[in-house]
Amino acid sequence: MHKVIYCILFLAIPLASFAQTKKTTNTAIALAYMKAYGDWDFDSMKIFYSDAIHFEDPTAKEAFKQPFVFDGKESVYTFFKDVFKDQFENDKPPYVDFKISKTFSSGSHTVVNSTFECVLPAAWFKENSEETILISIPFTTILTIENGLITKHIDYGDYTTYFEQINAQINN
Repeated sequence: MHKVIYCILFLAIPLASFAQTKKTTNTAIALAYMKAYGDWDFDSMKIFYSDAIHFEDPTAKEAFKQPFVFDGKESVYTFFKDVFKDQFENDKPPYVDFKISKTFSSGSHTVVNSTFECVLPAAWFKENSEETILISIPFTTILTIENGLITKHIDYGDYTTYFEQINAQINN
């Protein structure tokens, strides 16, 4: 009987250690990726992608009435790189950040809850405006990480709050 218990413990401890290591590794990968995302550093983000990465934002699709679904490393990279193309110097907003409040990993999935803050060009909403607009919205990113690479990136943003903040600023 003691031999059976020792065998079970002998097998269970390394498995628990492996699971904890994978969880720690995936969380570290997710946090490094989110740092690059918050820095608007798409070249660094691309390093984390698997060749077959899938990106989507169902909330943005609904809010902006256009698809926010991209597949493949180059397609996802190009999408992010072009978001602010020709809107700011170096195609990067003067301020963008993800203020991370909580993360957790379970299996190959890591969930990152944050507040997304960004300066937007007012010209997106008002013609011939040189002003900028600051938004700050709740944001959740779910990453699927397999073999150390991100295979799926799903974003959910509070675009109701996004539009409320924009309207409050452009109507002043």
